[in-house]
Amino acid sequence: MALPVALDEQGDRLDRAISLRLAPITPTSLQRAVEESTRGGKRLRPRMALWFGDCWGVESAAAEGVACLTEWLHSSFLIQDDIQDGDEWRRDQPTLWKSQGIPTALNAADWLLSSVYLEVGQILVPDAIRSKLLTAVQDVHRRTVIGQQLDLDARADPDFNLERYEQAVQWKTGRYLALGMVGVAILAKFDASSIELLWKVGDQLGPAFQIQDDLLDMTRSKGRGGQIGNDILEGKPSILFAHALERGDLSQADRSSLIAVMGKPRNQTSEEDVELVIEMCRSCGAIDFAREQARCRADAAALLFQQIPEITPDVQESFEQLTRFAVERNR
Repeated sequence: MALPVALDEQGDRLDRAISLRLAPITPTSLQRAVEESTRGGKRLRPRMALWFGDCWGVESAAAEGVACLTEWLHSSFLIQDDIQDGDEWRRDQPTLWKSQGIPTALNAADWLLSSVYLEVGQILVPDAIRSKLLTAVQDVHRRTVIGQQLDLDARADPDFNLERYEQAVQWKTGRYLALGMVGVAILAKFDASSIELLWKVGDQLGPAFQIQDDLLDMTRSKGRGGQIGNDILEGKPSILFAHALERGDLSQADRSSLIAVMGKPRNQTSEEDVELVIEMCRSCGAIDFAREQARCRADAAALLFQQIPEITPDVQESFEQLTRFAVERNR
């Protein structure tokens, strides 16, 4: 499924804003690494910021600052996530630590994080508005780090369940997905209740997006160089793993096999192990459950968005296209 038109048309503008900021980076080795880390993705979060900025007439340079800081934060997290998980492929290209080495990859992540806060400082707004934006950015930064630790702590955990999945995915993905829209709303001087609703939209749309990622991981479409079951290789606590353990009605032998595979080191997990886990998830209803949850979360996000007083019918229609994209995309 293609990006919604309202987001797709922001592509050239976003490319220009990003290129302008990356061009002066020195030394060349760092510039090359940062450029590589931001290349090839959907850039969904910054596109959402630019679209939302256009909806409310936010000054172009300010909206581009919010868009870029969301891209810097996202790219930095992905670099670190790939190192922590040992992932060798992203967006059908070698991950940054594989192509440039771990030291340069970590340095690129640090450059990106520093630039998040540089963008906040350079947006031309009154200090009171900048303070609100800084608080929002720092809160999302902190929450995402905590969410990642919850994810790491739950790897192959036999006591993992849907409640813990919910906690991890909301911290790691929910507010993070809403940041671009919230940043623009702060610049547009939305009231506190409307901003809180936008955060709640993220609390639903972020998990919907993540659940679709969990499902795509079992196909060759996720951009992992054709690899299937990367989450299984990592022992990642996906919604599928949580459902299988909590509601899957597995035999004790199957449950033990599932936990054993998820607990294996990546380099000791075979293709047969991956196929075994996928089949368990299919037969116990975890895949059907995940698909239904993704749809429900996307619908809930659309309903919450509609409750924001500032939202017009045209904006609502574009957002509903975005929610459908989140759960119908094939990569």
